[in-house]
Amino acid sequence: MTSLSISDRIRVQREYKIVKSIRFKLKKYKLILRETDKSGVFCILRAIDHEQKVKEYRDKTKAYKELTSNPFEATLNKVIRLLNDLRAKPDKIRAWQQWEMVPNRKTCKLAYMYFNPKTHK
Repeated sequence: MTSLSISDRIRVQREYKIVKSIRFKLKKYKLILRETDKSGVFCILRAIDHEQKVKEYRDKTKAYKELTSNPFEATLNKVIRLLNDLRAKPDKIRAWQQWEMVPNRKTCKLAYMYFNPKTHK
């Protein structure tokens, strides 16, 4: 592995200080930095405003519900049990179909709400 040149080291240190400063200010002033869309534009919002926009979005779409507990394990176990039951019955599903449908515990996760803040509003 080659070492960095002096100018690159200085640049890295300067950029590290900038990132550290941004993180500190975001935390201190309770701000949230979000990417608005795929074009790479960023938006800085107060955490309170962001929470309000999230609530408005949830109320408007009625597609999301805030969970008080995590049902992931129970749901995963139900799916696996159902697939095992279907496999045990003749002519329901084949072994290769069962293994294709079994969720991977390491990569499987609950869906979460994601939306892009509207910067023009």
